[in-house]
Amino acid sequence: MAAGYDGSIRIDTRVDTTGFQRGIHALPKQLSGLTRAAGVLGAALTAAFAVDKIVAMGKEAINLASDLQEVENVVTTAFGDMTYMVEDFADTAIEKFGMSELAAKRTASTYMAMSKSMGITGKAAAEMSIAVAGLSGDVASFFNVSQDVADTALKSIWTGETETLKQFGVVMTQANLQQFAYQQGIKKKIAAMSQAEQVQLRYMYVMQQLSLSQGD
Repeated sequence: MAAGYDGSIRIDTRVDTTGFQRGIHALPKQLSGLTRAAGVLGAALTAAFAVDKIVAMGKEAINLASDLQEVENVVTTAFGDMTYMVEDFADTAIEKFGMSELAAKRTASTYMAMSKSMGITGKAAAEMSIAVAGLSGDVASFFNVSQDVADTALKSIWTGETETLKQFGVVMTQANLQQFAYQQGIKKKIAAMSQAEQVQLRYMYVMQQLSLSQGD
């Protein structure tokens, strides 16, 4: 036997870890680099989306300004010298009725135009149109529907259509209207009323039926 060999197998456990240690020490730097890269990428993406949103907001602002300009022309045509009444209504519509200035003016002007086409003019027509426009905001809030849905239903005051009002508990049949007229001291039969008189009767009836929703 060779000198020094005692019959046991000896395994050298001295492993060279130099490369491993270098890798461990370099890892924080690599992670830091990745973090910085991710940060730059995130900032770039955020900026890109921000720019996209700014562009979208700019387009919306331009469209809104254009819509407001168009509705101003409608307001002036419908209300004439009484335009100031709509302006006052629209200025506080968002606080009082939850309606935007644009929606307030557009809705009131539509009602006013319908009133004029049926022979109802002057301050009474303006007050009725603005009151119903405000009611459309209250109804939308009270019944949790869109203002467009409420607006469509309330147009029944002018058209005489009854179905859309039923969703709000208003059953505007001829019999109910006639009974209501008698209660108001109106002796005239509905069939003998002019269009303007029928609209004014329906207006009073609907306002009374939806009184609970007003101011909601």
